[in-house]
Amino acid sequence: MPASSHARFIDSLLEKGVLQIGEILVFQDLSLCHRDDASREDISISTDPWHAVEIARYDDAGRYRPLKTAGNLRHGWRLKLSSSGEVLTALDFLYPGAVGMASALAHGRIVPANLRATLERQTGMYAVVKKVTGDQARQVVSDLCCGPTPCLRRKLWGIEPTDPSLDVVSGAPSEGLPLLCPEACNLFVAAGRKIVKGERGAAAE
Repeated sequence: MPASSHARFIDSLLEKGVLQIGEILVFQDLSLCHRDDASREDISISTDPWHAVEIARYDDAGRYRPLKTAGNLRHGWRLKLSSSGEVLTALDFLYPGAVGMASALAHGRIVPANLRATLERQTGMYAVVKKVTGDQARQVVSDLCCGPTPCLRRKLWGIEPTDPSLDVVSGAPSEGLPLLCPEACNLFVAAGRKIVKGERGAAAE
């Protein structure tokens, strides 16, 4: 779906009021901030949607954030933007692909892929991850997806092809914009590879 359609999707949600996506609030005046900073005045303000690249890069302690949907987005910023297209640009840096997936959900076009299907596509140095056991996969889910700083995405996929499919209800969300996980991410694949290779603590890195 073109970016212009995603921008119109954002417009349709903002017509209902303040939009929440993960740890972010998007206001009808096209400004964004961390949800904890809604009433703060002593924060950095930018009118450049590309500033979201730096916002997403490090947490409050200056540590790099490899998983952009982890619940450790830094505080102390506000973006004042001029169009829904700029809002879309900023959100795509903060939560890559989230708007597109939420729009697909609203239009009934999300098809989750089970973990085995995702792993079967891996080649080269990652081909070994196909050997991951169910228990090892569940360990990665526990350590990576649900660890000390859990991912905020709603997991839609199962591990085995025989796992029951999760019901995905179509239609625009009534409150907020959901962060969706229709298939295992690259960080999950990398952690699974390390566990198969016997590298301790792989999923928690």
